[in-house]
Amino acid sequence: MDMDVYRARIDEYRDRIPEIRERIDEWREELPEPEVIETAAGAAMFGLGAVAAVWTSLSGRRGIWAWFLPAVLLTGGAALLIAGALQIREERIEVAEETVRAELGRLDPIARAKVMKDIAEEQLSVLTRKTETE
Repeated sequence: MDMDVYRARIDEYRDRIPEIRERIDEWREELPEPEVIETAAGAAMFGLGAVAAVWTSLSGRRGIWAWFLPAVLLTGGAALLIAGALQIREERIEVAEETVRAELGRLDPIARAKVMKDIAEEQLSVLTRKTETE
């Protein structure tokens, strides 16, 4: 091919760069949140590990190396699932904390102190009951 053809193609691609970047940005906005991806990957790994464990068991393989892949998949999947659950829990705690702080902010200082004292006493009594029953 002629160099002019290559230069024309390069110029054409260079002119399309803003359009391509815009499409990439649109695609990124449609991607799920990282927590969702992590949880889905964990579920998939755990499922594959379970299938691998069943297959290994049914095939009659008993060596330690035969169980290595199922164990790695099960452990990795469980770890990702737990990490995803902990992230969701952390987000719920943050939302609850913001709500409680907003509600407490509406009270006068004495009422706020009383509410906080009552909540602290209630939570401490719950903790002490749990340690007494154990």
